[in-house]
Amino acid sequence: MSTSLYTGRRPPRRPITADRQETGMNRFATRFAQAARAGLLAAGLTAGLASGALAQAEPAAADRPDYAAIEGDPALWVVEDEDSTLYLFGSFHILPPELGWRSEEVAAAFSEADTIWFEADVFSEDAAAQMQALVPQLGVNEPGVTLSSLIDDEAEADLAAFAEMLGAQPDVLMANIDQFRPWFASLRLAIAGIQALGYDPNSGVERVLHADAVEAGKEFGYFETIEQQLRFFADMPLEAQVAEFELSIADMVDNPDQIEDLAVAWATGDMETIDRIMNESLRDTGSGLYERLIVERNEDWIPQIEAILDGEGVDFVAVGVGHMPGDAGVIALMRAEGHEVTRR
Repeated sequence: MSTSLYTGRRPPRRPITADRQETGMNRFATRFAQAARAGLLAAGLTAGLASGALAQAEPAAADRPDYAAIEGDPALWVVEDEDSTLYLFGSFHILPPELGWRSEEVAAAFSEADTIWFEADVFSEDAAAQMQALVPQLGVNEPGVTLSSLIDDEAEADLAAFAEMLGAQPDVLMANIDQFRPWFASLRLAIAGIQALGYDPNSGVERVLHADAVEAGKEFGYFETIEQQLRFFADMPLEAQVAEFELSIADMVDNPDQIEDLAVAWATGDMETIDRIMNESLRDTGSGLYERLIVERNEDWIPQIEAILDGEGVDFVAVGVGHMPGDAGVIALMRAEGHEVTRR
């Protein structure tokens, strides 16, 4: 299906009823977790994953933050020992192109580094091939099963409203996603909604840093595989996927632009707001996504980060900013292991 879902209009905010307002922030946290993951994958594999349903569009300027006026100062930390320097940078996987986020501190740390570490390799030709092989296995429904047969009437109404916000016909939108399992359909819709606000995976931190690192001849390291990243969602029970999809599409309609507050907080280094919006709300969903997407992965990364410190040289780690703050965050876990972690 090649029909675009975009008209270039900014999605309007729909009036929110009291019952939907009550869980609005929880739905937003769930959606952002999806969107952040979708953003990282789409940043590397736009050609492989995206159809016309994910085509870019120019957003309307009304009520949009003046990203170009923001003086970027995202949070950066450093850990050092006798022969190693390790920079820890919380990234944002999808951003508006006009946001100048690279501070002097971040630029200097990146320039100094010999090796750049990302969550996973999503940019190489091998990664694209892996994705093309994995999506049919993990993201497509069994024969005879459709997304429309799994979701409830309210979700169908929300999906129709979301299509209207994007200037699409509801049947066109459904035709684009009906074959997909709920987790993958939700990812596609999340990235579509955020792109409609003027955000671009190609402007995300990893995409920009990867291109610069290639040009500079730097080495790369990764903490996870693409299959692991996909399975964080694909291995959820079907019932949980359906419930998460229904919450997510409701939030895309009720709160289409809350990501803008989060992007501004990230760009200005406001980790308290990052933790409140992303992690506290995600914990409150009771969906297990916080443990699955944040806690378990952070715990898996710490020994890998310590192994980097056991070597020598300068390394720059860029992983999603939601992994950094809080008691279960990378910074707190590194300090708990006895490392002195200093914010720059």
